[in-house]
Amino acid sequence: MPRKTATARRAEVLDETLTQIRALGMAAVRVADVAEASGVSPALIIYHFGTKENLLSEALVHACAQDLSTVDSIVGGPGSPPARLLAALDWYSPTGPARGWTIWIDAWSVALRDRALARVLADLQRRWIDAIAAVIDEGVAADLFPSVDSAAAASRLTSFLDGLAVRSVVHKARLPRRELHASLIRQLTWELSVSAMVFTEA
Repeated sequence: MPRKTATARRAEVLDETLTQIRALGMAAVRVADVAEASGVSPALIIYHFGTKENLLSEALVHACAQDLSTVDSIVGGPGSPPARLLAALDWYSPTGPARGWTIWIDAWSVALRDRALARVLADLQRRWIDAIAAVIDEGVAADLFPSVDSAAAASRLTSFLDGLAVRSVVHKARLPRRELHASLIRQLTWELSVSAMVFTEA
């Protein structure tokens, strides 16, 4: 059997770290638990990541990179700007098991007292906002949306979904998918000052 590359092993460790975060919560994850589940020594993890805090931060970046790749393929894919904007935000919405949202909400809590993690989260959030803002700008350029501060609009739209995610994951008050989709369209029409038909007919 071929030996795993350092890159492959690193990805496995990060994936296992995310599994441990989901199971135990970010504050309770131990390097020893990740090492045992990954089949490596704790010393090897410390050698590659330095500290537990770096391991957790890189695990978040690893998870977000996968999600950002998906949203980039949506906003850069076929279809009109309104259709791609709605599809990207629909994908971002807290639906189904919401496993990714569990990690994000946990990270927000820990980041209240961890400035380094707070900076990582802020950078990841900025990348989300940039992706959404880019497709809003396309809509403005195509005269489908009025001129708008796209970064501010994207920030408010993602914050709306962040709030719904907290209710969904923490309070178990999950909206049915159809109702959440309708709420998102209402928020878009208000935010961008356009008719709902722009999105329902996209």
